[in-house]
Amino acid sequence: MATQMILGVQLPQSATLEAFVGATNAQVRAAVEQIVDGRSERLFLHGPEASGKTHLLQAACRAAGDAGDRSVYVPLAQMADQAESLLVGLQDMDCVCIDDVGAIAGDRDAEIALLSLTDGLRASGGRLLAADRNSPREIGLTLPDLASRLGWGGAVAAIELDDSDKLDLLVERAAQRGMDLPYATARWLLRHGERDVPALMRALDTLDHASLAAHRRLTIPFVKQTLAAEG
Repeated sequence: MATQMILGVQLPQSATLEAFVGATNAQVRAAVEQIVDGRSERLFLHGPEASGKTHLLQAACRAAGDAGDRSVYVPLAQMADQAESLLVGLQDMDCVCIDDVGAIAGDRDAEIALLSLTDGLRASGGRLLAADRNSPREIGLTLPDLASRLGWGGAVAAIELDDSDKLDLLVERAAQRGMDLPYATARWLLRHGERDVPALMRALDTLDHASLAAHRRLTIPFVKQTLAAEG
């Protein structure tokens, strides 16, 4: 694998293209796969929180690295104050995945560094996959040229998962943890708990620890009791 980590940022084991389940954003996943395969050079993802953007960027970084390409994932929201220095020198990478571009909006030096990176990657044949909640024109970037560059390869919108895909996601993520989550229990979680994806993943964390400690299956009564105890 030729994946480069930025300041110790680790890609979660679940961050694979295969683990991106459901039909809601299937076209978005297909567009990302074209970046990984080298059929496209540039793509910008935008959409609401928990629509799968970060998962796809991390999965693309891993897939490119597994294929022998030099890839890197850069989460700007976590390191906006270091963005200028981090972005310098990435022009030699084969695939650069930059998350939360809006985190540097208004920081002229960081924007210039990202603009230089986009031009450098294009000159060297490298690929750029970027994402933010908003589209390039709506981020509020100081440099109009940067917004233009980010949209050169097209911008695709990811949307929040529907209930069917959330069910599949719960069951898939549980299986990755070695848990058997029946669909009936997953449906109960959707009906009676918080419905956004981060909250559902936190519920899985709780159930994972509880089921291991109690040696219990994820039945509806056990899940109900466990989550009630957690408040």
